[in-house]
Amino acid sequence: MRTYPTRYSGKGLPLWLLILGAGLIVAGVMLSQRGFFKPPPAPELSPGTTRLVPPRVLQDFAVLDHQGRAFTLAQLRDRWTFMFFGYTHCPDICPTTLSTLNAVARKIAALPNTPPLASAPQYVFVSIDPERDTPEQLAKFVPYFNPDFIGVTGTTAAIDALTRQLSVIYLKVASDRPDGYLMDHSAALLLIDPQGRLHALMSPPFDTNLMAQDFQKLTQYYEATQ
Repeated sequence: MRTYPTRYSGKGLPLWLLILGAGLIVAGVMLSQRGFFKPPPAPELSPGTTRLVPPRVLQDFAVLDHQGRAFTLAQLRDRWTFMFFGYTHCPDICPTTLSTLNAVARKIAALPNTPPLASAPQYVFVSIDPERDTPEQLAKFVPYFNPDFIGVTGTTAAIDALTRQLSVIYLKVASDRPDGYLMDHSAALLLIDPQGRLHALMSPPFDTNLMAQDFQKLTQYYEATQ
């Protein structure tokens, strides 16, 4: 009995049908993976560090850095930021905290297995005394603690717009000091994530070792959950 080969017309499936099929396969794989994905447990932090859940989204603001350049929300994106509010005439807390941040910066730089975005956070000192803290004044004060630190000032309205978003409290207090007044203010350090959101708070008393360890835990968890 003679057999004949199956006749082939020479025409395959339409290209659009092949693309659609491939897309459905990829979507199915992604959905199945998402269904099985289990986020890592939240990091265990020291008592002085509080992670905000969810992080607080910030609105844009407009202030100046100590070199007179515009400093806005854009400068808080794509990297981690330690932020502290104080003033240059502060007799104790502010110089001590900036010295602490300098020590933290060294410890973070020496940490192993740090995510790329966390390898070099920026450190921002925001003045709540714009009457005296001009960019020139900040340029004399902030780099003394670390040449890479950034000092920020602006109009009272601009500083108020920023402090309200971050729940930072400050108050001008009369004094018999030669410079006329003191500024009472919040002493917590604020940690801003690479999306420009308030991610965590670190409260005194500060332990530089625990701060560096908490920072590493927070950044590793952030990378794992994005």
